[in-house]
Amino acid sequence: MTSPFSKILAHLFIAILFIIAGCSSSDNFSGFSYDPEGVTETTDKGINPQYKRTIGVESGGVWVSNEFAGARMSDFYKVSDSLYRIEISPENKKINNSPWYAFKVWGSDKDSVTLQLHYNHGEHRYIPKLSKDGKTWRRIDPSNFSADTTNGTATLSLDLTLDPLWVSAQELYLWDDYRRWTDSLAAKRFIKTDTVGYSHNRRPIIKMGISETNNDSKKGVLIIMGRQHPSEVTGALAAQIFINELASQSKLANQFRKNFDVWTYPLVNPDGVQQGHWRHNSAGVDLNRDWQAFNQPETRAIRNDLLSLNNDSLRTVYYGIDFHSTDENLFYPINRDISTFPEDFTYQWIDSLTKTFPNYPVKVEPFDTSSPIAKNWIYHTFGADAVTYEINDRANRDSIRIVTRKNAQIIMQQLLNEKEEQKMPAK
Repeated sequence: MTSPFSKILAHLFIAILFIIAGCSSSDNFSGFSYDPEGVTETTDKGINPQYKRTIGVESGGVWVSNEFAGARMSDFYKVSDSLYRIEISPENKKINNSPWYAFKVWGSDKDSVTLQLHYNHGEHRYIPKLSKDGKTWRRIDPSNFSADTTNGTATLSLDLTLDPLWVSAQELYLWDDYRRWTDSLAAKRFIKTDTVGYSHNRRPIIKMGISETNNDSKKGVLIIMGRQHPSEVTGALAAQIFINELASQSKLANQFRKNFDVWTYPLVNPDGVQQGHWRHNSAGVDLNRDWQAFNQPETRAIRNDLLSLNNDSLRTVYYGIDFHSTDENLFYPINRDISTFPEDFTYQWIDSLTKTFPNYPVKVEPFDTSSPIAKNWIYHTFGADAVTYEINDRANRDSIRIVTRKNAQIIMQQLLNEKEEQKMPAK
C-alpha cells in the first residue's frame, strides 16, 4: 500500500504550479453551464448598493420595507386595483440565476393583497417563506402562490394586518444567527473560534476548530466550508447540522475528535449574506470562482490559514466538503480516474448514503480539477479528496436534519476506517 505522505509529496509540486498560475488570472476557466459569460472573472466588479427604504401605496394602504439585514427589494408600485408589483434586482450583473428576495409587507386599509415578484436579470427560483417575527418561518400555502415559467415571475396572495409580514426566498439565517451558534459551540472545551481575516466590509471570517486530538500524535484533518453563495440557505442549514453532529457527545463523535481535527469556515461570504445578495460578495464577485486567482479577501484569508497545514508534520488533510444549494440533492465529486487521498472516498460516501436512504433522490456529476473552486484547491494543495455538496432548495427541513446527521456519521466512520488502514503495514 502506498503511503499517504508519498502521495502528498507528489502532489505538492502540482500545488505549487497551481498556485503560481492562479496568481495572475483565472481566464482559462470559462465557467460551468450555469455560469453566464464573464461571471467567473474575480477582479473587483463593484455592485449597485440596495437603497434601503419603506415604500407605501397610500391609495391602496399597502406598505413594504427592506430596512433590515438580509433584505432584497428594489422597488414597489401598484399595477392595478387588484395587483401590486415588487421589483427584485441583483447586486450586479452578469449573475447566476439565484434571485434572492426578502421584504416586509403590511396593510392599513387592505386585509389581503396580490403581489407579483418581477426579477431583473433572473427568473423565479425560491418558493416564498412567511414569518410574523423574522425567526419562525413557514412555507406559503400552495393555493396562495403560483409561478409563471414563461415570464419568470411569481404571484403571491397574502393576508395583511398592521403588523408586518416577512416574506423571503428562504428563512433568514444571518450574521447574528451564526455568531450565536458558534458562540454556543465554543462553550465546549474542544471547540475554539478564531478570526482568520476580514471581508471587504470588515466583517470577520470566522474559523471554528473542533478537536480532542493529542498534541504529540498524528491526526487527520477534515475541512468544511459553507455559505460562499448568500442565497443558498439549505446548504447553510445542512452545514450547521453536520458540524453539530461532529461536536456531539455520541461515542462515534468522541472517537472521531480524538483522531481528527475539523477546520471549518461556515460563513465564507458574510457581506453578501447581510446585504441580501443573490450570489456575490461586496465586490460583485462569485467567491467560488476565486480559488485560483485569490483576488478576494475572503478566499485569501481562508487559503492562508489552511496553508499552514503544509508545514505541519503531525496533520494530514483527508477530506474537504463545501456545502451549497441548488434545485436538487447533488454531489460534485472529483472524477474517479483522478487519484486522490483517500481513494474513492466521495463515492464510498454516496454508496453508504443511498443504501441507508434508498428513496432519497441524489444526483452525481463528477468534474475534473481544472476549475477555480474550493474543492479543487483542496485537492491541488493537499492531494486530498473533496466534494461540493448541494442540498435541494425545496428540501423538507426535517429531511435535511435526518439525512445530514446520518451523512456526518458516515463521514466520521469512513475517515476513522481510512486512518486505521494507514496504520497497517503495506502488503
